[in-house]
Amino acid sequence: MNKRKLSLCFLEVLIFGVSITHLAYGQNASETPPPQVITADVCNMSLITSIEGNVETILEKCMCNAVNKDVDCSALGITELPNLISFPKGIHIARFDGNKISSLNAETFYNGRDIFELDLSLNRIDFVSVKAFEAFKSLKRLDLSHNRLWNLPSNAFQGLTNLRRLDLSFNDLLAVFPELFTHLSELRELNLKSNPLQELDSKHFAELKKLEVLNLESTLLKVIPDHVFVFTPRLRTLNLANNRLTYIPTDALHVLDHVKSLDLSGNPIEVIPSEAFRGMTGVVNLYLDRMPSLKKIEKYAFGDMIHLQELHCSYNFLLNEIHELAFVRKINNEKVPLSQLFLRQNDLKSIPKSLLNWNEDMELHIRDNALYCDCNMEWMVSIKLKNNFQTHARCAGPADYEGMFLTDLKDNELICGLHLSDVVLIVCSVATAVLILVVIVAFLMWRRSYAGYRKPYFYPIPKNKHINDIDYTGGDDGI
Repeated sequence: MNKRKLSLCFLEVLIFGVSITHLAYGQNASETPPPQVITADVCNMSLITSIEGNVETILEKCMCNAVNKDVDCSALGITELPNLISFPKGIHIARFDGNKISSLNAETFYNGRDIFELDLSLNRIDFVSVKAFEAFKSLKRLDLSHNRLWNLPSNAFQGLTNLRRLDLSFNDLLAVFPELFTHLSELRELNLKSNPLQELDSKHFAELKKLEVLNLESTLLKVIPDHVFVFTPRLRTLNLANNRLTYIPTDALHVLDHVKSLDLSGNPIEVIPSEAFRGMTGVVNLYLDRMPSLKKIEKYAFGDMIHLQELHCSYNFLLNEIHELAFVRKINNEKVPLSQLFLRQNDLKSIPKSLLNWNEDMELHIRDNALYCDCNMEWMVSIKLKNNFQTHARCAGPADYEGMFLTDLKDNELICGLHLSDVVLIVCSVATAVLILVVIVAFLMWRRSYAGYRKPYFYPIPKNKHINDIDYTGGDDGI
């Protein structure tokens, strides 16, 4: 009896256990498994391309190179990228340049954790999603140049905390807000060339404290805010060429004592004034080429540039004066130790001997100027510099030396004052003037003499005097 009850109890426990197991299994079977993300392997995906105006999907593939660790999707005519693009592990460089891509959506890229360089230049991109680059946590270089970007959301580059180089040149950006760079604390190089920005905010680069290279060429800037570079103490290269600056922005530049290269070429500046580059003691290369309005460089203009090695100041067709103290520092009268001076195609008549401490290690490039070869140029004929500049420098005057190279002259031939040709010209002019004067005087004398010959030898009798009153004797009265 007890055995039977025990068997029944055991059977009930077994049935209950089976029921629980079945119930658990049934519940798991009825649950929906988590969705799988279907990505597009960049090395095997089909691309939407456009060839001669016909848009179609063809089996065009990117070239993946495991040795070089890059994937090349350049110049394939791609018009649209598929969603959820995934890159193979170990690929560090991805190129999509030279296509016809117009937009980057939030889901365009899925996995780019190993990508260090992403090139999207030379496309037609005019839209970038806020989350377009979220997949690239390790990205160090991003190239979006030569596209059609006219606006970027303020947090377009969020998450790119390792980015070192950003190229946005040759787009249509009307404004770049300071918030755009908030997350780019490691950025070293920023290229904004050829965008119609027109103006900068004083805090534009406030978050870019490690910035070393800044290109603002051809951005239609008229003014540089005084404090805009206060936040970029590591800046080494600054390009402000081909803008609309009418004066040297001294107050903005004076904090950049670590800048090595400065380019102000192509701006409509008329005068480089005294101490124009105050505080810029670290500049090595200075570019002032193709300035259509530049006429004069005043004393002490470059004096603070105590490490200046190269000055490029060519193709300034109105530049006719460089003060002899232009390279002298005002506070101690020391001269800048320049090694290369480029002054091609200006309107300079002469170069002051005291301009620099000339020596055989220096180069002077002065071809195609209006050099007037007189006694003030004697030193240029005899001095020996590194590049033998005399073989390329011609005289524009006086007439005796016009068109001659400096190598064809002797320093004892160069005089100040009148040359033989000038003396001959003056003598001929004076002789001609004297001859003309003699002819005029002779004519007047002849005219007067001829008029006297025709004059009658009697005088008319006054009407109020009678003939009988005339004294024919000619003697004195009363005799």
